[in-house]
Amino acid sequence: MADEVNKYIEKRYERWLDYSKYHCSCAGIEDEATDVLNEVLCSLLQKPEKQLQSLYERKSGQYTELDYYILRMIKLNATSPTSPYQHKYRPLPVDANVDYSRLDVEDLSDEDYDQPADILKKTNTVREVLSRLNLSEKARKVFEWRFFLNEKFRDWPGPETEKELFDLYYKAEKLIKEKLNGKTLF
Repeated sequence: MADEVNKYIEKRYERWLDYSKYHCSCAGIEDEATDVLNEVLCSLLQKPEKQLQSLYERKSGQYTELDYYILRMIKLNATSPTSPYQHKYRPLPVDANVDYSRLDVEDLSDEDYDQPADILKKTNTVREVLSRLNLSEKARKVFEWRFFLNEKFRDWPGPETEKELFDLYYKAEKLIKEKLNGKTLF
């Protein structure tokens, strides 16, 4: 049955192409007549085989319902701005008053910013500075707990109060920032 429909499409293709050329010329897209017809046929052939067979078998005079369906779809796709063809191949809006050859178009660099690598590099720098600083073991652990492990001070396993932990953390953070900015002597 599908072979019959395919043969019918081959037989009628030239007539449908003429119809498509007419409606495309009326719509101002003369060069796209073949594309419109092919898009209609592609969408038609994606329909269930039973539906195609039903359209093919129903006669209306010397034509079939399949003919009328395809002709309607050609007209719709050529003329309607909301049709599937127009939506898929819609041209970019163009302002006739703009000379696009004189515009300075920004060239985007092909290099993508690698944010994870940058974060890793900065984290390793902080680790290195932390290891070189002359901090107490407790201050070092408090800083690691908050900065590297992203833990809350209320979950700290030691007996220190949150205020003590914050003080230790911010002092260590201040020293690390000064070291990174080159404001310390040693």
